[in-house]
Amino acid sequence: MTSVRVAAEGRRSAALRAPQESTREGLRSRLRLVDRTAPERRRIGLIAGVVGVVVFLFAIAAAQTLIISEQAHIDRVNNRIAAAESLAEQLRVELAQLQSPQNITTAATTKLGMIPSPTPVYLQPNVTDDARAGEMPPAPTPTTVPKATATTVAPKTTPSTVAKATTPTTVAKR
Repeated sequence: MTSVRVAAEGRRSAALRAPQESTREGLRSRLRLVDRTAPERRRIGLIAGVVGVVVFLFAIAAAQTLIISEQAHIDRVNNRIAAAESLAEQLRVELAQLQSPQNITTAATTKLGMIPSPTPVYLQPNVTDDARAGEMPPAPTPTTVPKATATTVAPKTTPSTVAKATTPTTVAKR
């Protein structure tokens, strides 16, 4: 009986296995091998992307800060330039006022005690002036002032109204 039983059980188990095998083959055809590292790769890619975006935004903020600080420096320099240009313009106006003939005449009469000449004196060069232009003038003789007269006040003189007839000398280089 044992052999019959074994044979019967063998048939039964074969019959039971047949549907299971056919369903396994059907499942195998629908199943595919899943890579377990794919979700980890996605997570790592997502984290790297978020970190990249944060670093990019931080770099933009740092660049904006640098631009703002440099712009503040440029503004300070431009303000200094504008102040210097304003001062230069004021000095040009003051120089023009000081160089005006009226100012020179007023300073000469009030501060230096000069008086205006009634008739101007014009200097005329002589024919021999060109020949004498190359000559060396004589060396000035040194004069020593005694100590007793060095502390005395020089007498006050009044300027003359007549100009001395002298001609200007120029050195001609040949």
